Amino acid sequence: MSLPPNGHFLSSLLPVLEERREQAVFKSREDGQNTMWKVATFGDLARHVAYSSAHWQKTLLTAGLVPKDVVGIWLTGRKYEDVINIMGLSAAGFVPQLFSVVFPNPDVIWDLISASGAKALIFDAQFSTQCASAPVPVFPAALFAAFDSGSHVAISIAASEPTENALIVHSSGTTSGSPRLIPLRHAWVFAMMDFKFTGALKQGNFEGPDVTNTIGSLAHVGSFMAFVSAVYAGFTTVQTSSMGMPTTELVDLIKTCGLNRVAMYAPFLSVHIKAAQSDPAVLSALGSCRQILHTGVSLNAEDENWAYEHGLPITSMYGTSETAPLMTSVLGNHRADRLLRLIPGSSAKMVQYFATDDGSGPDAPRLLEVVLPSGQRDSPHPSLFGEDGIYHTGDLFEEVEPGLYAFRGRSGDWLKTLGGFCDTKCIEDNIRKTCGDLVHDAVVLGTNRPCPVLFVESLTGLSDDSQVLELANEIIRRTTVFNQRLFLYERIENPKHIRVLSQGTLPRTKEKGNIRRNAAEKMFASDLDIMCAQ
Repeated sequence: MSLPPNGHFLSSLLPVLEERREQAVFKSREDGQNTMWKVATFGDLARHVAYSSAHWQKTLLTAGLVPKDVVGIWLTGRKYEDVINIMGLSAAGFVPQLFSVVFPNPDVIWDLISASGAKALIFDAQFSTQCASAPVPVFPAALFAAFDSGSHVAISIAASEPTENALIVHSSGTTSGSPRLIPLRHAWVFAMMDFKFTGALKQGNFEGPDVTNTIGSLAHVGSFMAFVSAVYAGFTTVQTSSMGMPTTELVDLIKTCGLNRVAMYAPFLSVHIKAAQSDPAVLSALGSCRQILHTGVSLNAEDENWAYEHGLPITSMYGTSETAPLMTSVLGNHRADRLLRLIPGSSAKMVQYFATDDGSGPDAPRLLEVVLPSGQRDSPHPSLFGEDGIYHTGDLFEEVEPGLYAFRGRSGDWLKTLGGFCDTKCIEDNIRKTCGDLVHDAVVLGTNRPCPVLFVESLTGLSDDSQVLELANEIIRRTTVFNQRLFLYERIENPKHIRVLSQGTLPRTKEKGNIRRNAAEKMFASDLDIMCAQ
């Protein structure tokens, strides 16, 4: 794998921007409405980033900042302007620290800015009120008119070392009430652009342009990395209204914008597959795509089987915020095509996972953990490694065939829900601390579901539904302050998301008596379906 010309990941885009100057690079609806399409070409992108870079260099240097300083940037991630602000800030030599609408509490942002040593914050007008209390100088995001002068200006990209930080993002779950900082090096970003993106989303040989969609907020690590990688690969990116866009919108994007490489989180894809089961037009639209990639969590087995049986070109992808894509399935109709395999070029390895006291029997599958060594171009940031010099993802797989793997869940105490990862241990420990006089024990469940739910064993017998509701409401009241520091998708604030049980109901390990989370998930599967739908 080569490296960017001057070490900065954006420098690798310059030849592509010039070569494809007249081709569409980004399409979005005017004002986000279902009206006319606004199209930016690769040439437009080059000009806009040039002006954005000049704007932020002048603005921030005048304010006393110096190159390599970290600058927070809090945007909605719903506008083309957002990627222009981020890319321009980076090209000017600063290190953007990305924040999006997923951060509901400005106090958490202030803590993360302090932890990163950020010297300023750029903000979208939507967050102007919250930014009045920011602990660093603040600047409004530059508007589109500032970039669109109509003349050609060459992009000046600050020289960087491949090992220097290009961006700072954050974990998708919180640890003790705050997300973790995840620095991304220029070499890591370029690895994503150079082979990881195409290894996952450019499968098959087709004539004509590749068109993909935004998978979420452009101010979040996944969508921003996907966008710059799509630019490098020569793709056109189409803006969607949301991660959970309605099926009518998806069909419209396929028909009117030529969307042919769909990327989305598995639970949202399930909605469209179910629509295709009763609507031939939807099935025809999905079937016309080159590839439909799903990620985040595993696709429902029934939906996956139906999709394959009806010829939909689906693939799955595994990756994390710290690693970028690592594994992918491939296009094809054979059962083995559905299995994951390491993306060629990745330094990731599969190693034996030695778990203890997990309740597994002698016939349990041999579990492997995907890990990454240090010192490689696609290695996570050195600050994320443990003492053993290995980056542990905590994600476990079973080798079904040589080199082909099936996901078998996560180790430890993290729970993967639709919104992101939840630190169940932190939530459960807080329940024990604040509600120890009410509950005997607690467990957070909801793997691959829309939200986390809480199961508690009551210390006393509860005779009727009113007492159960009273206990649930009291738990919510006592955890209010704690919940305010969590992401919205980690919070348990609805009494219908709390199930009260008698002592001894939850399954436990024989030796230590620890609650067996996976066994509890299976035991209460039907209850979880009902609770998560409320």
